[in-house]
Amino acid sequence: MIAFENLEVRYAAAATPALKGLTLTLERGVVGLLGPNGAGKSTLLKALLGLLKPSRGTGLVLGVPLGGDESAKLRSRIGYMPEYDALIEDASAYEQVAFWGELSGLTPESARDRAHEVLYFVGLDESRYRPVSGYSTGMRQRVKLAQALVHSPELIFLDEPTNGLDPDGRRRMLDLVLRVHAELGTGVILASHLLGDVERVADQLVILDQGQIKAAGSMAGLRRALAKRVELRFLDPLSPDQESDLAQLGSVLEARNGLYDLELIEADPAGAFRWAQARGATLVQVTPRHDRLDEVLLRALHGDGAATVSSQGA
Repeated sequence: MIAFENLEVRYAAAATPALKGLTLTLERGVVGLLGPNGAGKSTLLKALLGLLKPSRGTGLVLGVPLGGDESAKLRSRIGYMPEYDALIEDASAYEQVAFWGELSGLTPESARDRAHEVLYFVGLDESRYRPVSGYSTGMRQRVKLAQALVHSPELIFLDEPTNGLDPDGRRRMLDLVLRVHAELGTGVILASHLLGDVERVADQLVILDQGQIKAAGSMAGLRRALAKRVELRFLDPLSPDQESDLAQLGSVLEARNGLYDLELIEADPAGAFRWAQARGATLVQVTPRHDRLDEVLLRALHGDGAATVSSQGA
């Protein structure tokens, strides 16, 4: 779906690049682009849309080279929901979505038909003829999603789609994101600084900070690559000398009747079996204690065990 190598984007007035040496391959699915405000998420989306030309590096989006002459054609295959809206206040949602459909290359008749379809999809069919000036924040966000979908894109970029929403509005929007991929077959890249949003919908994760990729991969694979906490179950309780030697594996967090919770020095649970065999202990089970997403994020941002794993390595 997307691949880039050594991608760098620099703003003219900036002393340092906004994106620095990004190399990554993303498969079709729901990708969470996660990072704090100012990490470079919006800049990356604009570069992938061809709105910002890379100062260095190469890349492909849906098979089209980044920064090439086909950027306009590429944008006709991508939907983009920006973080901030630019809705026409005295126009209805239907009028605006149909207009955006024409701007995306649809005939006027097709644009009108698709406007009805996508507004129904996002749950605004009963309100589609009302001026958006009377819409709630959640409704306005759904108008933005509808305009991004009106031309049936192969890929959609969502920049902070739950921005300003209350818990119920966030739930409804994230449900729509899941439906976009599951029912329409559209690839999704969701940029957010909210851990819960990404954890709920994404099957792949990219952690970005200060213009650099700190970690990337499948959600499950990334957790395993960064997980260090394990539970060791021994057939018999360890002797005092053996317990003391556990420090060679990591820090003992808890010990109880042959069970030991450890924070491993290296994320290699198999090393525990080698340790036990060398010390005459019978280790019968190693259970990874997968980190929560917030712990994974903190590890990656602070460089503690961060790793890039294959996005297919679930």
